[in-house]
Amino acid sequence: MLGAAAVTTRVAVAVIFLASVALCSNNNSEELCSRTCAAENCNSVGIRYGKYCGVGWTGCPGEKPCDDVDACCKIHDDCVGNTGINDVKCHEKFKKCIKKVQKSGKVGFSKQCPYETVVPTMVQGMDLAIMFSQFSNSKLEL
Repeated sequence: MLGAAAVTTRVAVAVIFLASVALCSNNNSEELCSRTCAAENCNSVGIRYGKYCGVGWTGCPGEKPCDDVDACCKIHDDCVGNTGINDVKCHEKFKKCIKKVQKSGKVGFSKQCPYETVVPTMVQGMDLAIMFSQFSNSKLEL
């Protein structure tokens, strides 16, 4: 049984996730795209990393990723852009991609947000996205 604090935290995360999905559905992508490499909120759900990493955060068309993790985020953005935000395969491929980059020993563009911090944060975020995707893809009958 979950305590009240755990339930409150999960509800808050769900609200943030749903609000972020709504933000992502905005068709005016040129206004919301990034041309600079960001490193913000590195250990929270609100992470913004590179040009492509973070809920509701994407690079402008033609922008090159800031590093290999950002390239994984771009691939993920393209995947969910083609197949939908609830495509668990996109989320699983993304997790595999960023874990591979972390294991490679490469260093990212940001000293403020090292891979040792951003990768676990992103994995946790993807685990939440997978959970919500599975929930929204299931046909629940009451």
